[in-house]
Amino acid sequence: MENYSVRRINRLLESFKGSTRYLEVGVESGSTFFDVSATFKTAVDPSFQFDSESAKRDHPSCEFIEVTSDNFFSTRELKQKFDLVFLDGLHTWDQTYRDFCNALLFTHERSIILLDDIFPSDVYSCNRDQVEAVLMRQFMSGDAGNAWHGDTYKIVPLIDTFHPLLDFCTIISDGNPQTIVWRSTESRCSRFDLLEREGNLNIAALDYLWFLRNQTGYVPMEEEAALGLVISSLV
Repeated sequence: MENYSVRRINRLLESFKGSTRYLEVGVESGSTFFDVSATFKTAVDPSFQFDSESAKRDHPSCEFIEVTSDNFFSTRELKQKFDLVFLDGLHTWDQTYRDFCNALLFTHERSIILLDDIFPSDVYSCNRDQVEAVLMRQFMSGDAGNAWHGDTYKIVPLIDTFHPLLDFCTIISDGNPQTIVWRSTESRCSRFDLLEREGNLNIAALDYLWFLRNQTGYVPMEEEAALGLVISSLV
């Protein structure tokens, strides 16, 4: 079965002229990374689930960096920019948002950031702990499914609120929902009322019911329409 992440990433990379640089955070077995068609690729994961030494020999145009994302971003030289960054690391909003903010430093005006596991499939899948999410679903509903997205959905309203020069949309068809983020050439209005009257931010209030009430703010779109929007916006 075709990897939907690979399909989307390669389609976006086709919009760039010349050589392309790709960064993937959270690589695991490399099921996405190895099939991405970029000229230069960088894989970051604290524990690769493949022989990275053999991979280095077989893929000389790729980097395999077995460290945490925090370590990678803190030691990387800022002068090298990536055209597309795929964030699929730890599924918690705080780590993913930190990865996102760091990734912005390593991108240029036309760069694209793709965020995985943005739409939780049920109240159990947005549990920050994967094992607990699966066990609670089975215990409470009898469903033996292993879907887990964590609370990464919380970073989209953060991007909306604190990064007004960025735009985004969310693919909701033909595979797992993913949010695409890019630098906008036009001003946009905030899609979420995230801050309290006093200007405080209450992350804990962004529970699953909040998500269900605010899905339209994620700008959900069919895959083809979303990819077309992003590509046309970066021309």
